[in-house]
Amino acid sequence: MNDLEPLDPAHVAQLLSKPPFVVIDGVINVRDLGSYPSETYPGQVTRPGYLYRSAELAGISEEGQRQLKALNVAKIFDLRSDTEIRKYNTPQPVIDGVEFVHSPVFQTEDYSPEMMAKYVRATTRAGYSHFPYSCDYPPGDTNSMLVERPR
Repeated sequence: MNDLEPLDPAHVAQLLSKPPFVVIDGVINVRDLGSYPSETYPGQVTRPGYLYRSAELAGISEEGQRQLKALNVAKIFDLRSDTEIRKYNTPQPVIDGVEFVHSPVFQTEDYSPEMMAKYVRATTRAGYSHFPYSCDYPPGDTNSMLVERPR
C-alpha cells in the first residue's frame, strides 16, 4: 500500500463540497439523504434538504453551527453508544435552537474501527468469511462486516 499516490487535497475538497455532500465546518461526511429513489413509491424520491447524516458533531465550529442552522436543522439524533462517546471523549455539543436526542443503536457495545478489526481477526480465525459493506454508523462511515459461516 505504500505505492499509492496521495490524494490531492484540493480535489478531495471540491468533491466533498458537491451534492450529496454538505459542508458543515468541523463535521466530516455530512450528506443530504434526499433525492434517493423510493422503493415504496416507485418514481418518487426522498425529499431533499430534509434529512442529513454525518459523523459525530463534537468538533463543530461556530461557523459550522451557523451552517447547520441555515439548513434549518432543529433536531439531531445521536446514534452512538454510550461506550463510544466515552471512549472518544466526544460529547454532544450545545447548539442554541437544536435539540439533541441520544438514541443509540446499541447502548453499550463498542463498534469503533479498532473493535471491528479485532472482531474480523477473531472471526476469520474461527473460519468465517467477510463481506465488507458501507455503514453510516458514527464516528463516520466505519466499515462494518457481514459475516457468514462457510458451508
